[in-house]
Amino acid sequence: KDPVPAGVYGWVNANNEGVSQMINDPRIAAVTVTGSVRAGAAIGAQAGAALKKCVLELGGSDPFIVLNDADLELAVKAAVAGRYQNTGQVCAAAKRFIVEEGIAQAFTDRFVAAAAALKMGDPLVEENDLGPMARFDLRDELHQQVQASVAEGARLLLGGEKIAGEGNYYAATVLADVTPDMTAFRQELFGPVAAITVAKDAAHALALANDSEFGLSATIFTADDTLAAEMAARLECGGVFINGYSASDARVAFGGVKKSGFGRELSHFGLHEFCNVQTVWKNRV
Repeated sequence: KDPVPAGVYGWVNANNEGVSQMINDPRIAAVTVTGSVRAGAAIGAQAGAALKKCVLELGGSDPFIVLNDADLELAVKAAVAGRYQNTGQVCAAAKRFIVEEGIAQAFTDRFVAAAAALKMGDPLVEENDLGPMARFDLRDELHQQVQASVAEGARLLLGGEKIAGEGNYYAATVLADVTPDMTAFRQELFGPVAAITVAKDAAHALALANDSEFGLSATIFTADDTLAAEMAARLECGGVFINGYSASDARVAFGGVKKSGFGRELSHFGLHEFCNVQTVWKNRV
């Protein structure tokens, strides 16, 4: 209920040069970044040169694993919500759907039907599910990724087109038969595009999930709690969600590994990123 004390929080709208000046300012002790891999690398390099602590929360290509024994209805519902929230423009959104072959066709059919039913339009209208993308160039880049993936052999099951008219709208899109050598698997899809890959079994699904330069979050849908825990321990990412899609919560740590960054945000772990530990030792003789 108390107001934030003066000087604790400030807002500065700065360009690249202004950010560089702030990082090098002696009054700044540490830096945290939420953004692209390119932005994180640039700011991280500047912080390192200035010998200042840096936390990087960058991109992701989060796997969403669905095993044969999963609750299909719940998995599809979570998959659609996890992929298309905020028009797919979420770093920790589900992007690579890795589905065990025994349930793959049923999952794909239901997922496509649910994605096709999403309503696109003004995001301020509550009935709409998909709004515009942030910028025209980001929409163009996403469309190029879709076209490249199709040229590489992916099957376009839904969407794959820029919507004419005002706004940066892109149709809800589903790609199937995506393999690890394709653009949709290797790159981050920062928009309403889902890539479906079929796995032979749980071990193969785990290997596919880890076959990425990113490691932010992951999801596992299975009825086997023991298997889910074993897979979670082997997933190369900062957070694992079992039978639910990924999200951030102020009570738990959030962050990634690999090119998804390092350090943690939120919870006491996020606060401790910007604290120093001092050792005081008395009467050591």
